Amino acid sequence: MVSNVGELQQAVDLIGDKLGAPRSMLLVRVSSPEDGTPHVEIKSDGFEYISSERGYEIFRKHTRSLDELLFWIISRVAFDMAVEYELHHRVTGKDSRRMIFEKYISELGKINKEWEKKASDEIEAILISAPFVDN
Repeated sequence: MVSNVGELQQAVDLIGDKLGAPRSMLLVRVSSPEDGTPHVEIKSDGFEYISSERGYEIFRKHTRSLDELLFWIISRVAFDMAVEYELHHRVTGKDSRRMIFEKYISELGKINKEWEKKASDEIEAILISAPFVDN
C-alpha cells in the first residue's frame, strides 16, 4: 500500500508510461477542482476516489486495494485516450463506441489481463441496456 500521494503518483506514472499517456492525463489530484475530475484521498482504512462538480458529489468509491484504485485511475485515462483515438479515426455510419470500447479494453490489456477482463465486463453490461446503433 502506498502511504502518500507522491508514491501513488509514481505508480500512476509508471503505468501511464506503458500506455504512452500524456502526463497531463496522469495527474493524481488530492482535492477536487469541482469540474467532475476525480481526486484521491488516502485514509487509514484505504482510499477514497471522489468526483464532484460545483459542490455536488457525483460519486465516491472506497477501496482498501491499491490495485483497484489504480484500475479506477488508469481506466479513466485509457477511456479518454480511446475517445481521442476514435476522434482521429472516425468511421462514418458506425457507432463511435465500437472503436472507443475496443481501444479502451485493448489499452487496459497492455497493463493487466484482469483489468482487461474487468473493462470488458463493464462494457458488456453497458451494451445490454444501450446496444450499438450503426447507420
